[in-house]
Parts: sequence; structure tokens; C-alpha cells
Amino acid sequence: MPPPRMAPNLAAVLHAALLRAAASASHLPRHITFNSLLAAAASSPHRRLRALALPALALAHATGSVPLDSYALCPVLRAAPSAAEMLHALAAKSGLLGSVFVPCALTASYGGSGRFLDARRLFDESPAKNSVFGNAVLAAYVGAAKWALALGFTRRFLELGLQVNGCTMTAVVRACGEVANADLGVQAHGHAVRKLGGVEANVFLVSALVDMYAKCGLVQQAERVFGLAQEGNAGRGDVVLWTAMLNAYGRHGQCKEVIQKYDLMVAAGIFPDELAMLAVLSACQHAGEVAKGLEYFESMYEHYGLVPTPEHYGCVVNMLCRAGEVAKAWEIATKNGCNSAIGVSTWGALLSACRDCGNVEVGRMAAQKAIELEPANVGIYIELSNLYARACLWEEIDQLREAMKEKGLEKDVGFTWVECGS
Repeated sequence: MPPPRMAPNLAAVLHAALLRAAASASHLPRHITFNSLLAAAASSPHRRLRALALPALALAHATGSVPLDSYALCPVLRAAPSAAEMLHALAAKSGLLGSVFVPCALTASYGGSGRFLDARRLFDESPAKNSVFGNAVLAAYVGAAKWALALGFTRRFLELGLQVNGCTMTAVVRACGEVANADLGVQAHGHAVRKLGGVEANVFLVSALVDMYAKCGLVQQAERVFGLAQEGNAGRGDVVLWTAMLNAYGRHGQCKEVIQKYDLMVAAGIFPDELAMLAVLSACQHAGEVAKGLEYFESMYEHYGLVPTPEHYGCVVNMLCRAGEVAKAWEIATKNGCNSAIGVSTWGALLSACRDCGNVEVGRMAAQKAIELEPANVGIYIELSNLYARACLWEEIDQLREAMKEKGLEKDVGFTWVECGS
């Protein structure tokens, strides 16, 4: 008779996995316990290690080898948000909902999955509440873009006497900007100054204020907030704050100001990120600054090691198309295998530009690229047909129509909608 199988040593399994994944032993906790190893696995940058956290906790609970407490449950909630409902039931059964830590972690997990109603219900039912718990609910509303509900929930902070902090006010200010309520935004700004003192040191709150004022149409006020923050940071600031100001100008069509502010940012020694590059490229596109736009685009990888995204390529291609430089646009869109990052909308813009300037060769190639991405997109065929019609290529138009018939594609018939009784 074979000997009975021994239960695996969970701490040893986690320890071995962490040792294999860690570059050095310094990444491991100094005092080795099951909970510390579980927390290390849950916060690991390696997805396979994070995936070990939930099975390890489940096995520990099933064998009873390790007592279940909030220190074991909270990191697993961060590592496996999809298991929030199951872990919620386990916490309720184990009597761990009386502590504020587990409900707060559950709320963050629900919020990360878009389940803001469950997050709010858990907050209302929990006997223990603090500002971190409230901020988790606010984050759930913000993540789901429920701006009115977020603003309504902030009243609970006052009713319950919860202390607001930078995270609280950042969420409130952002919600004010999204609903374009300038009066409420100004009140939130004043409340933040009174409760938090100098808000200039909190880059996320200041960036939210700049964004809020811009969305409310108060660009000068956004500039003032940005300037005060710069004074408090010796004129440097953070790329997040600079990007917020770039977007504030861009939102109101002040493209020249975007370019000037971007140059000032680089001169101050602040490296741009992908969002800052997108803001300045979009400004160059609308301002017709082709030479500057190409210079900025080439600097992305050469100077800052940034990999252009489809949005960056779209800005550059559209900029060149507006200037009539469709051959250059095609060259950039296809060099070094970059066409895999180009979306169908960008190929469509290049095709439309070729129609306007009569470049059949590039237009045909751009249409082929778009059709490869979306074979059933009737608009691409219609645009290519218009290009052929402008060049009087009637045989090509007939061939295109036959190809559309073979694929079962039809142009939508135009119609007028009349609503009676209105």
C-alpha cells in the first residue's frame, strides 16, 4: 500500500517560485512567513507569479495549514480582482468584514472591475469606515465615468466626518471637469486649499485642476494654476503637469501655444512621455507645422526611446496629408514595418488625401492596406471609387463594383428621417 501523500508546504512552494523569478534575494521579505511570501507573489511584476497567489490561498484555507486573516486576503484581492465575489463570501464566512482593511480591498477590487454599485453597497453596509475606504468608492465611480454619482458621494465624507486628502480632491476636481461645472470646480479648488494647504506639491491634484479649468473653458485660470505650481517646483514640475497644460491649450485650438509650451518643457530638462508627444503632434497637425511635427516624431525614439503608437502615426500621416505630401506620408507609414501599427482610419485619411490631389498610385496602395484590416468596410471601396472617378479610370471603377458584388457589399442608400408629431 503506497504511503499517504503529504500536503505540499505552501510557504516552500511560494518561496521557490519567488527565488526563481527574483533577480536577487533582496526582493524577498526579510522575515519569511506565508503571508509575507503571499504578499510578495501578489505584488510581483511577473504574471505567472501573481497567478499563484489565489491557488495558494485556496489550498491553505482548504488544508487549514495557515490561519486565514486580513494580511493573507488583501494581497490576493489585488492579484486576482476577478475572484472578488468569491473572496467576499470567504471573508464574510470567516468574520473578516468587521475590519476596515478587507472591505477596503474588496471595494478597490470591485471598482477595478467596473462594479461600482457593489463597491458602494459594501461601503454602506460596512460598520468601519475611513477616508481610504471612501476614496476606493470614489475611484470606482471615476473608473466607471459616473461623475454625478462621484460628486454626490463626496457628501458622505462630510456626513461621516471622513478626512479628505489629495486622492479625494483629485477625484472630485476631475468629476467637476467632466461635467463642466466651473462653479463647483472653483469651490472644490478652494476646499482643497483650505483642507490640504499648498496643493502645488501634489502633481496629480494640480494636473486635475488644470484639466478641469480647461474643460470649463477657463484657460487663463488653468495657466495661473500651472504657473503657481511651477513656482513651487523651481520651474521644473512634472511631465504629468506639463502634459495637462499642453492638452488644455490643444482643447481650445491654441496650437501655437502647445508647441511653445512643449519646447519650454524640453528646455527645462523634462523628458516627454507618449501623451505629451501626442499633444504636440496633434498641435502640429492642426497648425500645419509639418517640419516641426516631423522633427518631434523622429525624436520620439531617437532621443527619448518612445515607441510610436497608432495615434502618433495617425497624427503624422494626417499632418502630411493636409499638406498634400501623400508620398511622404506613405513612406513614414510603411517604413521599418511600421504599417502594423497603423489603423484603418489613418489609411482612410491617406486615401482621401490622394483623392484630393489625384495620386492614384499611393491611393490604391492605401486602400489595399485599409481593406486588409477591414475587408467589409464599404466606405473604403467608395472612397477608392471616387479616386478612380476623378482620374477618369472607368474600367477600374467597373472592376471595383464587380469585386463589391462578389463580396456581397452594398453602399447604403441615402434616406431622410421625418418624425411625425414632434
